[in-house]
Amino acid sequence: MNSLRLAVILPAILALILLVIFGLFNAQLGSLASVTLLIAIACCISFTVFSTEFRLRRPLSKLLDGVPTNNPSAIVEVQRLALTLAALRQQASASDARVHQASQQAHELQAALQELAVRYKLMVERANDGVWEWDVQTGKIEFSPRWYGMLGFASVDGPTSIDQWKRLIHPDDNEAVLMRLQNHLENLTPHFNAEYRVGNRAGDYRWVHSRGSAIRHANGESYRMIVLDGDVHERKLLEETIVRAAEGLSSLSGEEFFHRLMVNLATVLGTRDNLVCYCVDDPPTRAHTLAYYSRGEFAEENFEYELAGTSCGAVINRKEIVYCPTGVCDMWPAEKQYDRDSYLGVPMFDSTGKIIGHFACMDGKPMRQDLPRLELFKIFAVRAAAELERLLLTRQLKIQT
Repeated sequence: MNSLRLAVILPAILALILLVIFGLFNAQLGSLASVTLLIAIACCISFTVFSTEFRLRRPLSKLLDGVPTNNPSAIVEVQRLALTLAALRQQASASDARVHQASQQAHELQAALQELAVRYKLMVERANDGVWEWDVQTGKIEFSPRWYGMLGFASVDGPTSIDQWKRLIHPDDNEAVLMRLQNHLENLTPHFNAEYRVGNRAGDYRWVHSRGSAIRHANGESYRMIVLDGDVHERKLLEETIVRAAEGLSSLSGEEFFHRLMVNLATVLGTRDNLVCYCVDDPPTRAHTLAYYSRGEFAEENFEYELAGTSCGAVINRKEIVYCPTGVCDMWPAEKQYDRDSYLGVPMFDSTGKIIGHFACMDGKPMRQDLPRLELFKIFAVRAAAELERLLLTRQLKIQT
């Protein structure tokens, strides 16, 4: 409390003493107005000294020393100041905590962004897909080295804008692709997904499968597009071959149809063993071959076999396409005696939806990885099922007659 007296009270007392001396000096000179003003100032300073000493310093000193005081107003004032100081300290402490937390969060966010950037770079470098990014606002487009290599471009002669990329799309695919792209930009679809032909550096067209997503502002407006292009050229050619092979069966019937079916499937897939069967009993436990084509030759006689524990049995029981590109013997040990490693089986249903048979393609090595969409094999299945149903009905009529 002595510091308060030195800081406030003593300077006021010294000022009062100087004013008294100055007033006496002016009184000797006969300046009544100056004396009166100085006396008024001295009174004000005296009151300040008195109030500071008796209303603030002494009560505060007693409170801090634990001595009770009889000045309620001083107590209230000191308590108010103490509460204000405590509140300010709490606010300062809370602000420091928020600043520390924000700093820590910023540091964690920066670390996460750096990690994400590294992972994204590694993904782009290691992915078999070509990546391109499109700035929707400027129209500028950037392609990864893999994308350039996939289409035979060098970075200096490849497209650099969205308009140049659009001109690479095959004319027959252009409208559909751009419509899908625009629908996604307008948030009408969750992703951009399309298969189409793109011109390469040699002037030919290759099939690609694009999958991408737009990055949007808070209002939903797209400002950037990131797309991965996969090379599906060989698969698309294989799909077209399968469709043509299926169409080539339309004019055949009976044994000729099933023989041609096996040859076509073996040619398309390059598989060693190929068979088409019908179910002998109901529920199916055994199957009988209509044609068995292995190593380029047909078996001289058809045969009947048990379905239990075999890959063919899985097709009949599940009533769906079964595709095992490798590891057949691990799933169905009974296949070991036939030295099979890969399998594709497709069920056949009659007009009432009842399963009546299946066809299968098998090999001693893994099946090709660019196998087309399995649904395409249903083209064969529908045609083969109709022919099988006709054959079974014909046999049944012969038995009845």
